[in-house]
Amino acid sequence: MTTVALDVMGGDNCPDINIDGAYDALNKISYVRIKLVGPEALIKEKIISWDEKLKARIEIVNAPDVISLEESPVKAISRKKDSSIVVGINLVKNHDADAFISAGSTGAILAAGQLIIGRLPGVLRSPLATMIPTIKGFSLFLDCGANVDAKPEWLVQYARMGSIYMDKVQERPGASVKLVNLGTEDEKGNALTKAVHPMLSELTDINYQGYIESRDVPSGGADIIVADAFTGNAIIKTFEGTAGVLISLIKEVLKSTFLTKIGALLIMKPLKNRLKSFDAAKCGGAILLGLKGVVIKCHGNANRLEISTAIEKAVKYVEEDVNGLIEAALSESGR
Repeated sequence: MTTVALDVMGGDNCPDINIDGAYDALNKISYVRIKLVGPEALIKEKIISWDEKLKARIEIVNAPDVISLEESPVKAISRKKDSSIVVGINLVKNHDADAFISAGSTGAILAAGQLIIGRLPGVLRSPLATMIPTIKGFSLFLDCGANVDAKPEWLVQYARMGSIYMDKVQERPGASVKLVNLGTEDEKGNALTKAVHPMLSELTDINYQGYIESRDVPSGGADIIVADAFTGNAIIKTFEGTAGVLISLIKEVLKSTFLTKIGALLIMKPLKNRLKSFDAAKCGGAILLGLKGVVIKCHGNANRLEISTAIEKAVKYVEEDVNGLIEAALSESGR
C-alpha cells in the first residue's frame, strides 16, 4: 500500500474538510493508508463514527502545533517541530510515509519540503507545478511560486520534470511544452527566455513547441507551460482574479432584469455543467516536483474533493515511480 500523510490542520476549513477528504479517498482507493497528522484528541473525536474497516487503514500522528500564515516559513519550521507540517514532512523524510499533503502555509510547505526532505540527485531546484483549467481542459503550469529568481538550467529541468509528470500521472504522453514570453518571435524576450529557448529546442525527450504569450494560456495554447516563479505566480493570480470577476459579472447581468432572470432559468443548468469543467478541485492541488518524496500543496480554501483528489494523485505519483524516472532522466542527460 501507498502511505499518505495528511495535514489535518491545514487550510481555511480544517479539520473537517481534510478529514472528509481522507474518508472519501479511503472509500475510493482500497490500497492507500492515510496518516492523519494533527492534534490526536481532536482527530479521534472526528472519526469516531467511521467504519472499523476504514479505521484499520489510518493512523493518527499527534502534532499539537500549527504554523500560521503570518509566520516566517523558515523560522516556523525551525521552531515548531511539533507542528502538523513539520511532523508530516518528517514522516516522508524518514520513509514512514510516501507523500505529504497540506492546505496550510505555502511558504512553510515549500521550505520544509526543500530543507527537510531535500531534492533528488541532479535536481537544481524544485518547482511548484499546478494544473490550471483552460478551454481545452487542463494544462500544467510550472513554476507557479517556488523559485522567484531562476536560471536557464532550472527552467530546462522544469520542462523535463513536467513532461514526465504529465505522462505518468495525468496519462498524457507527448504533452506539448511552451515557454512563457512576451511574444512568439525568436528575437523577443528577456535574457532568461532567450537563453532557455535554444536549450529546450535541443531536447529530444520533450515535445517543445516554442514560446507562448500569457493571453494564450486560458485558451489551452500548450499542455505544459514553463516560466520562472515570479512570472508564473503573477499569471496564475491574474488568471484566478479574472475568472472570479467574469463569474460575478455574469451573475450580475443574469439578475439585472425580469427578462434576464427568465433567461438565467433557461441557461443555468448547461452553464453550471460547463463551469464544472473548470473546477480546480479536480486537479488535487500543486505538487513540488523533484524532491526525494512527494509533497502536494492544496488551496487554502480546498474542499473535500480537492483533498481526496490530491491523495489519489499522490498514490498515482508513487505507483508510477515518477521520482525514479526524473532522477534517471536527469542522470542520463547530465542536466
